[in-house]
Amino acid sequence: MNLAAPKQAHVISSVGVGKTNLGNLSLGRLSQGRERVLPHIVEWGTSRYLVGEHVSDYARPLERLDFQRLSDGPEQRALTYATLGKLLGHGDHFITLLIVGLPVEVQEDEVLSERIKRQLKGWLEGHHSFSLDGQDINISITRVGTMAQPAGTFFAWGLNDQGNWTRSESDYNGLTAIGDVGLNTLDLFTVQHGAIQFRYTSGDTAGTRRAIEQLGETLENNYGVNYSLHELDAMLRNGSVSLNIAKGQIDLTEAIQEAKSSASGNILSFISKRWGNGNQFANTIFTGGGALLFREYLTAAYPHANILLNPVMANALGLARYARMLVELGLVVGLDVGFGGFKAVAIGKQADLLIATDSN
Repeated sequence: MNLAAPKQAHVISSVGVGKTNLGNLSLGRLSQGRERVLPHIVEWGTSRYLVGEHVSDYARPLERLDFQRLSDGPEQRALTYATLGKLLGHGDHFITLLIVGLPVEVQEDEVLSERIKRQLKGWLEGHHSFSLDGQDINISITRVGTMAQPAGTFFAWGLNDQGNWTRSESDYNGLTAIGDVGLNTLDLFTVQHGAIQFRYTSGDTAGTRRAIEQLGETLENNYGVNYSLHELDAMLRNGSVSLNIAKGQIDLTEAIQEAKSSASGNILSFISKRWGNGNQFANTIFTGGGALLFREYLTAAYPHANILLNPVMANALGLARYARMLVELGLVVGLDVGFGGFKAVAIGKQADLLIATDSN
């Protein structure tokens, strides 16, 4: 496979065990012209999982939010295979370097981060055979590294696809702040002169999860209905949702706004304790899916801040660009293992590595 430009893939971090074959179940003519939308089906060995969007239509999603989930286990493996398979397609693939982005809170804990890194390298490095939606895929990974997730946004902002610094010297030397708002994480990351500035760097298990939980509690307490994390997350991002349930048709617009407002208060409280008004930063960047969801609140509190063009994919893109800087030949991949979604970006082409090997 040749990649003239970075290729990207995004898979919702939803995993379940169930079946999508409904046998002869049908509504006859009422079903005509309405194609069922299926989740991804990932299989390896004797394991079979439903992954990504629409899992909740066929099974109760497995919703783990602990950091240990980031290292290994069937959910992590299923999500990784689905994301890499969607990224690279069927056939045989050789990845020279894969860099996995981890939350700042994990990286701050030396014991935890070393254990997760060791476990990731233990199962990711080597050969993988699996199928995605019935297509056979073989992937060999030579080397695996880890970095803080928001470091990816810094590299996406400062490096090009060849791994070269393209911004000004003042941008490199200035104090740059990255605020990464994910589903289950809120990472603050600052860089100056190419080094992390620990004073303004910290992490917390916050993010959009607080808004999701508040909306979920409202629905359960007032109407007796339950939805998965990712279903609630989709409602929040929609902004205006009408549900038809046993108690009739309900409009969630007000409940969604209240949940977003409340959660934004928690997020901004954490940020302001570490950053103050942020005027000390030469550059302030918000990233992650939460940057889109809470854009109006973040930019009101930090009017000088920027939100990258595609903040959802920024970490994965930057990790791939950094991997390209470390490795000149072969295919490199940045993998952002977010609780909301797995994002991956590939840069380079396998032919580079094969040609170099043949010439030696």
